[in-house]
Amino acid sequence: MLYMQHSQVMIVYTEKSDREVWNSFKNGDEAAFNYIYRKHVADLYNYGMQLCQQEDLIRDCLQKMFVDLRKNQGKLGDVQRIKGYLFTIFHRELFKFLKKEKKLNADLITLECEESIFFIETSHETKLIDEEFALEQKAEISKALNQLSPRQRQAIILLYQEELSYKEIAEIMNFNEVKTARTLVYRAMEKLKEIFEVKQA
Repeated sequence: MLYMQHSQVMIVYTEKSDREVWNSFKNGDEAAFNYIYRKHVADLYNYGMQLCQQEDLIRDCLQKMFVDLRKNQGKLGDVQRIKGYLFTIFHRELFKFLKKEKKLNADLITLECEESIFFIETSHETKLIDEEFALEQKAEISKALNQLSPRQRQAIILLYQEELSYKEIAEIMNFNEVKTARTLVYRAMEKLKEIFEVKQA
C-alpha cells in the first residue's frame, strides 16, 4: 500500500474490523502496523505507568514489543480484538523487564504486587470519574482506589479505564477462569462502596 498520511491511515483502518486490520498487518501491510501502533501505544504507555512509573523502562518495553511484533508478523496467530492481545503481551513483557532490572522479586511476577508499586493516578479517560467532578472529588476517588489490593486496582483500571472485557482481564492477569476476574471486580467495587460509605458517615 502506498504511503499515507497519519490522518489517512487512521480513517482507512478505523472503518475495518480488528480481524481485518490484524490480517493486513500479518500479510506485511506497513500501514496496518502503523495504525495498530498509533491507536494503542498511548493506552499501553499509560497502563505501564500505572504499574511501575518508570518511563524509560516502559518506553524500552514498548519498543521491543512492537519490534518483535513486526519481526514475527507472519508467524502470529489470529486475533479477534487487538487491544486485548496487545495488553496481554505488553503486561507479560513489562514484568520480564522489571524482573530483569531487579525492581521486583519473584512473587511480583504472579501479580502479588507490593502496595508501593501499583498506585493509581486517575486519568481523564477513567469512566469512574465524570468530567464534571471537582479536582477534590477526583483526588478522593484516587485515594479510595489506592486502598484496594494491587490486583483489585489493576482489574478496575483494565475494566473501566481501558474498557477491556472480563475475558481479556482474565488473560492479562493469568486467571484460569473468567469468573475469577468478575469476582475480583465485584469485590473491588464492594470495597469502594464501603470506603465511601464510611467517609460519608
